[in-house]
Amino acid sequence: MILEKRFEIILDILKKEEAVSNKFLTDKLGVSESTLRRDLSYLQDMGKITRVHGGAVLNNIAASELNFADNQKSKLAEKSQIGRKAARLIGSAKFIYIDAGSTCNELIDYLMIGQEITVVTNGLMHVDKLISKNIPTIILEGNLKAETKVTTGPKTLESIGKYNFDLAFIGANGFDERGFYTADVNEAMVKAKAIENSTRAYVLADTSKENIKYFATIATRDEIKLITEEE
Repeated sequence: MILEKRFEIILDILKKEEAVSNKFLTDKLGVSESTLRRDLSYLQDMGKITRVHGGAVLNNIAASELNFADNQKSKLAEKSQIGRKAARLIGSAKFIYIDAGSTCNELIDYLMIGQEITVVTNGLMHVDKLISKNIPTIILEGNLKAETKVTTGPKTLESIGKYNFDLAFIGANGFDERGFYTADVNEAMVKAKAIENSTRAYVLADTSKENIKYFATIATRDEIKLITEEE
C-alpha cells in the first residue's frame, strides 16, 4: 500500500474514532510497527495528528466526554494503580476534596474504613463507597448532570467556595505539556476553585488522556501535580 493511501486511511479512522491504538492501525493497514511509527511521525510533523502513549489522536479539540457508566469500564487497572498511589499521599490530611469521575472513584477503594477524614465532593458516583467506608462526607449542592453523575453550575461553585482543603484530588478528561482540560466550563470552574482552596492538589489521570485537549482549561501544569499509572 502506497504511503499516501496509508495516510488517508489513518486520518479517516481517526476522524471516526478520535483516538486509536498503534495495534489497531498495524492490523488495519497490514504494516509493521516500524512502518507505522514512521507514518505517524510524518503525520505529526504535518500537524495532522499527535502521537500519544500507544496510539494517536487528531489535532483538534475533543468536543464530548464519556458518560460515567462507559468511562468506568475503561483503563481499570491503570485507574486502580492511580487510586492506590493517591491514597498514600493523604497522610495526616483531614479535609479532602475528591472530584467527580471514575479515576477519583478508584481512590476511595484504598481509604480505610472509618478513616479520620472529611470528604467534600460533587461526585454522586462516590456516595455508596464513602458510606460503606463510614467516612463523613459533604455533597456539594448544584445542578445534577445525570450522564456524568456530578453536581455543577453556579450553586456548586458558590458551595465549594465555602471550604478549605488540606488536599484535593482532581479529575481531567485530557492533558498536555501546557495544562489539564475538561469538556464542561462549569465543571472546570469548580475544579479550579478546589485547587485554589487546597494546600496540596493533584490531578489523577491515566496516560491515555495525554495530548487530548478539551474546550475548558482546569489548570496549567505549574499549578498542580499529575499522578498517572506510570512510575
